[in-house]
Amino acid sequence: MISVIIANHNGEEHLARCLGSLGGSALETEVLLVDNGSSDGSLDLVKNDFPSVQIFEQGTNLGFAAANNLAAETARGEALLLLNADAWLESHALERLLARLEADSGLGLVAPRLRYPNGSWQFAWSPTRGVLGEVMQKLRNPFEAWSWAHGRLVWGLTRLAGRTWYTAACVLVRTAAYRAVGGFDTDYFMYFEDVDFCMRLEADGWRLAIEPKAIATHVGGFKSNAGVDALYRPSQLRFYRTHRPAWEARYVERRLRRRYGDAAVDGWLLQENTG
Repeated sequence: MISVIIANHNGEEHLARCLGSLGGSALETEVLLVDNGSSDGSLDLVKNDFPSVQIFEQGTNLGFAAANNLAAETARGEALLLLNADAWLESHALERLLARLEADSGLGLVAPRLRYPNGSWQFAWSPTRGVLGEVMQKLRNPFEAWSWAHGRLVWGLTRLAGRTWYTAACVLVRTAAYRAVGGFDTDYFMYFEDVDFCMRLEADGWRLAIEPKAIATHVGGFKSNAGVDALYRPSQLRFYRTHRPAWEARYVERRLRRRYGDAAVDGWLLQENTG
């Protein structure tokens, strides 16, 4: 069995397509949806149109990491499909992901190729988060729509910064691997929890892979703004302090202070220090 876990917060716009994409598979699945205090019509949509979905209704927004961990505690599947509410599977994607996972007992996580709703390719992986990795990512990102940017040459060049990681917008994770590392670190409310998770999987001896024949569509689209920064920057600071050399953490903090000011960064550091 595959346990599909969806963390939802006001995701009504794409949720029907997300859930509907799961119906085309002949594999045995259970769908667990954690609703993080939605105020739109998400819950009514699920209850009325997808009554088999198990709903974990929360009165507040737990964050992405905590929501996935909550559902994973009771998941019965040998594998967990972590799927964003704004993502959906294309034909046979789930079967191809599972076949790849089952073919190699050392794999802890398999990701599909991602594309945007307009059909253009989206990066499912990124260079190791760090000063060099972020530079490489900024150089790579303008060419996201180009097929060569997803090829072996670019992949090999980005590996100079370290191991790659996969976005948790859509990944199939071996349940034993997920539980072996304790799932996501809930001190990351949102952002960087997937980077941290991939690093801890590899540190525990699991390998990660991408299955190019499996395709998923993800609306996505990260755009820096005040609301996003309030979530992204505390996680960024925490990640650098946890995983990167001290000089990199100091460099990132100084750069953020120049861009946003001391008051904003001090507030983010307070969030990071209090978890």
